[in-house]
Amino acid sequence: MRSSNPVFSRLEKEHVIVSGDVATKAGISSKTFLLVAITLISGFLSAFLPEEFLIGVLGFAGIIAFIAAMLAMFIPKIAAPMSIVYSVGQGLLYGTITWILEAMFPGVALTALVGTAAIFVVMLVLYNTGMLRGSSILRAIVLGSLIAILLGSLAISILSLVNPSFGTAFSNNYELSIGITLFMIVIGAFMLTLDFDRADQVVNMGLEKRTEWQVALGFMITLIWIYYNILRLVVMIMARNQN
Repeated sequence: MRSSNPVFSRLEKEHVIVSGDVATKAGISSKTFLLVAITLISGFLSAFLPEEFLIGVLGFAGIIAFIAAMLAMFIPKIAAPMSIVYSVGQGLLYGTITWILEAMFPGVALTALVGTAAIFVVMLVLYNTGMLRGSSILRAIVLGSLIAILLGSLAISILSLVNPSFGTAFSNNYELSIGITLFMIVIGAFMLTLDFDRADQVVNMGLEKRTEWQVALGFMITLIWIYYNILRLVVMIMARNQN
């Protein structure tokens, strides 16, 4: 019953009942919304960065966010500050990318944000009503899909290096690109279902209060995945319509 989200996978090893303050749904919810707010604010502020710093921000913010996520995952004591650092880094990274794309395709930012929020709400409703649960079959499907995506991306990268024309032909295949992106959005939605289930298990196991930050970070990683792929989908559709 392993989770596909690396943060939640790490939490599965912490089956220890603790005394005192323990993780609660309210605590997880408040911390998740806080991280979302921090991401949105830092993303908005990225619009005011000088143009000459944009390339540096894209590289630096991405690296810092990745390191922060790893530290939060393996060192629970610093999960709170590292989760905030992750949110700031991802906000700057995707905020900068979004503002650049917004200048080229007006409306792409709002569409991606609304799409991400809509998927979150729909999956939350489906989970809370019992229509969709984090079964072992769903876990196997998501994990298998993620492995397939990873191996497929690696194979395409290698083939593109060996034969550049292959990479060009692949990237120019509009229908295939749309299909792959839609598939990744669906996988992201299923990942949310598993995240909801894992959060419930963390609360039911009575894990310590600080694990709320790790759970909230797990949700953020999935939401960033969904946002990126919706953004990519909208850009491809708008670019096609402009031609």
